[in-house]
Amino acid sequence: MSKEMHVPEWLLERYLLDELPRKKRRLLEEQLKRDPALRAELEKLRRSDRQILATYPADRVIPELMKRAALAKPEPAAPRPWRLAWMAVPAAVLVLFLLVILPPVLQRRLAVSENSRPENYIGTKGSGPISGPLLQLYRKSGGADEILRNGDQARAGDLLQIAYVPGGQTHGVILSIDGAGSVILHFPEKTEGDSALPSSRKVFLANAYELDQAPLFERFFFITAKEPLSTAAILEKAGELAADKDKAETAGLDLPGRFGQFSLLIRK
Repeated sequence: MSKEMHVPEWLLERYLLDELPRKKRRLLEEQLKRDPALRAELEKLRRSDRQILATYPADRVIPELMKRAALAKPEPAAPRPWRLAWMAVPAAVLVLFLLVILPPVLQRRLAVSENSRPENYIGTKGSGPISGPLLQLYRKSGGADEILRNGDQARAGDLLQIAYVPGGQTHGVILSIDGAGSVILHFPEKTEGDSALPSSRKVFLANAYELDQAPLFERFFFITAKEPLSTAAILEKAGELAADKDKAETAGLDLPGRFGQFSLLIRK
């Protein structure tokens, strides 16, 4: 990928979704380093997505639209098609939300699918499309964000943005432990907060996280389930693991088997 090569918007969107094959991602990242204008375009897309999704969260807007649709009265129609017209009202409102309220995001996401062949999609460890819960870390670096892989190196002061994909799970807790034995809760924001996951798509947490001076490592956990979770109980188990220096970097939390666990280790 040369410096002069035009990078289409859909390719940048796939990069943001972490759906590029490793080779293409590497080539694009090399071009991003050389091309300030391309970095600016990528950051513009990222800000646009976050702003729109923050303004119109689907978990609140869609139920409200459907509620209004249920209260609406259908227009008089001929005997045969009236049932179809009435049944189409909620669907029409949903389409309005998807294609009018959120067009900057959804139209670009549709373009990703239309301009990409299935064999180019990758998921966790390159095994196919993402099908399960996933946690991702982005390090803010200049005008672009760099995705951190398991075992990557970081340092105190690095600013990390945390994102997750529910992967079919309805509840989750995100936390981190470090080499000093500390435990930090990232989602929900408070121990007594609701563990319900607000979306079925990738979600960026509202606040970035700055790495501190704790030595050796920072390990992030995404605990998921199809039932409400006790954040306090999960934090207690995380504290037990963080205190065990022999297991903190590799072992999982001592939780019921029905709970999913996804972790990322960042070395310092």
